[in-house]
Amino acid sequence: MYFPYLRGRQFDLIAIRELVEKDLIDELIVPIIEPIKLSSTLISTLKAFIEKQREVLLIQNPCVGNFAKELEAHELFECYVELLKSPYIIITHFFNENSTVEIHEIATNIDKNIEDIAIIHNEEKVGLLKQYKEVYYNVNPKYNIIPYEQSFKRRLRGQNLICLKNVFNKQKRNTDYSLKDNEFFSEEHLHYESEGLLGFSDYSVVGNDYSEGGFAPYAIALHIVYFSYDDDNDDDVLWIRHFVSDSNDDIRDPALKCSEALAKLEEWTSTIEREKIDTYAIEQLLEHFYRGSYPGLPTLKKLALMHHIQLMNVFLRGEI
Repeated sequence: MYFPYLRGRQFDLIAIRELVEKDLIDELIVPIIEPIKLSSTLISTLKAFIEKQREVLLIQNPCVGNFAKELEAHELFECYVELLKSPYIIITHFFNENSTVEIHEIATNIDKNIEDIAIIHNEEKVGLLKQYKEVYYNVNPKYNIIPYEQSFKRRLRGQNLICLKNVFNKQKRNTDYSLKDNEFFSEEHLHYESEGLLGFSDYSVVGNDYSEGGFAPYAIALHIVYFSYDDDNDDDVLWIRHFVSDSNDDIRDPALKCSEALAKLEEWTSTIEREKIDTYAIEQLLEHFYRGSYPGLPTLKKLALMHHIQLMNVFLRGEI
């Protein structure tokens, strides 16, 4: 199973909402949402997963944004709390020094058992494992999300483990992606079961960096993952290709930059086996190129994210 870790930005939420609404993902994809604010988009996304009877993990004590501070005063609070009662919304908790009390409070407030809750372990807090084992001394959490760190694997062996790893090589500037436009991305989909894991998780083509605001970029970069045969593994590993615009001297004419990046994508798709990249999002990106339309940066990011998540679903279903 694949657990894409998403910050609750609007384009992240719309991406997974559209995927589930269009039946492009199934139960093999279980997104993890770290919300940054309570919004109508978050509400509609949760409702879409409930309607399709698909699980989604929702972090209740996020480390980014102002979600927790603004929650109770928000006009959507009551609707949000009602959605949490659904069995398809998996309450998720960053384990911390206060978790002994907090986990039982969460379970009581939403009328669930502590084994219905998913736990995320922080890489720097391996010392909290003793406290964790006191809370979960005779049951396991629904899911245990651990860092890509051997100590957690050894000490929590067999406890519904999902390994979270940052696999996206984030660059400071979009133009920097052109210096290495093709690079290895991940092979966790090949090995997680043999390593005793229930699933694998990453930050997709976004990365784990978080910032509140955005800015107009000098360059547009599309990040598209694809499968490539690896002789060493005798199987398909995941690579990522970066399609970067050329007119990058200033921030003017983003539509032209988009067209330049999409032209490179279109040329590349004619050279690769289409079943390795054949997704709804690729079709949409190519349609924008053929029409000469500019959908905006958020939509480009959304489509790159949708492509990765749908492609992983196709692989896990054994259709690649």
